Amino acid sequence: MKLPISPYPSIGEIVYEVAVRSGLVLSTDNGNLYDDLKAFKDERKRPGLDPIEIPSTILVGLEKRLSDYLGDQYAANIIFVIGRRWLEYYAGFVTRHDAGLLERHHMKDLLWPTIFGVGGFLLLKAAHVILPLVQPTILLNDQAPFGCVIKSLCTWGRKDYTLVCEHRAKEHNIDVDNCRDTFDGWLKGAGVPNLDRALEILQALGLKNEMGPKLWVVAGRLLARTPLEYRKAIANNFNMTDCTMADAEEAFFWRKREVAMENVQKYNIGPDRPYGALRDALYNPNIPRDAAVVEDMLTRLEQTWEPITEQTYHIVEWLRGRYLVLCGEDEKALQHYQAAYNLGVGRDPDIFKNVLAEALALAGKLGKKKLLRRYDSLLGMHWMSEWDGNADSLPEFFDKRFDPRLFYN
Repeated sequence: MKLPISPYPSIGEIVYEVAVRSGLVLSTDNGNLYDDLKAFKDERKRPGLDPIEIPSTILVGLEKRLSDYLGDQYAANIIFVIGRRWLEYYAGFVTRHDAGLLERHHMKDLLWPTIFGVGGFLLLKAAHVILPLVQPTILLNDQAPFGCVIKSLCTWGRKDYTLVCEHRAKEHNIDVDNCRDTFDGWLKGAGVPNLDRALEILQALGLKNEMGPKLWVVAGRLLARTPLEYRKAIANNFNMTDCTMADAEEAFFWRKREVAMENVQKYNIGPDRPYGALRDALYNPNIPRDAAVVEDMLTRLEQTWEPITEQTYHIVEWLRGRYLVLCGEDEKALQHYQAAYNLGVGRDPDIFKNVLAEALALAGKLGKKKLLRRYDSLLGMHWMSEWDGNADSLPEFFDKRFDPRLFYN
């Protein structure tokens, strides 16, 4: 099955992009950190991994990388506490907001002025508190953020530029003019050095052991790899008198609603929409038990949603899986639940509210311990776990999720 690109970026994607774009992790690094980041980027491709253990390991590894580079464990910890809190917030955020028929490009335009913008604002504000080297708004609107940081550090202007180029030429036994061409490219934004090359600049300036300049170098490199339109979205938050995640989430909600209403007009969806009646039949024990009626509604729903298959087929898979459980076909049902998760994660909060919880209950009944741990871990990562972790309580949890009165027997 080809996995769709989810509208909401996953936590793994966000951590991967920050780690790689900042230069803290390179694909050529020794060790497992880069490979773990790649696996975490889309855990659907690596179902054998523990989804909650991987990010914990990665974040610890990244914090150590930053700590080693800065030479200051306390400063690195401050940055990562802010980052972790934002990631925890985002993990809950995606369980509250349905993406509907929107796609990744819609979400980028919605998230950057709001949720991502505030996250970037908080991290950059922390860097500015540690060392007020350059005004964040100036840095964010500059065509070459890394060059802007270096210019701010070179307080003697061209004299310092010459000092840097001569140091690098001697260090690498290369021509000074060649070094100057490379350095000019960094200042103008034509390229961005890795952190080792950036450290050579600081060494030439006598700042190699200074934590503040090194932190700004990391920030400048990360911003240089961030498109200007997104940097401007972060900058807008510095112009607000009071900037909170609650305000950002409310702004996101209303803007998403507008975009969703504009977007839905391009679809021609059939008039026969049995979704509500189908959910009632599968969840409400007061509805008469008639398997043939449910089968018919599932078929009609699939036909009705044919124009929007990519955005809705996870719902069909989920409801068909639930129907099969109620018919006693547990193994077949589990396959549909797995497909529903792969198709719907990052799009529909019901993946966390219902699909994973039901899949966990089913995996527990079938004795599939690896899947049980995986689903519990995914729910825990998004603060949605209901199961107490005790194997003895699995039968009770199954009955809670699949009311015995609902079965077709």
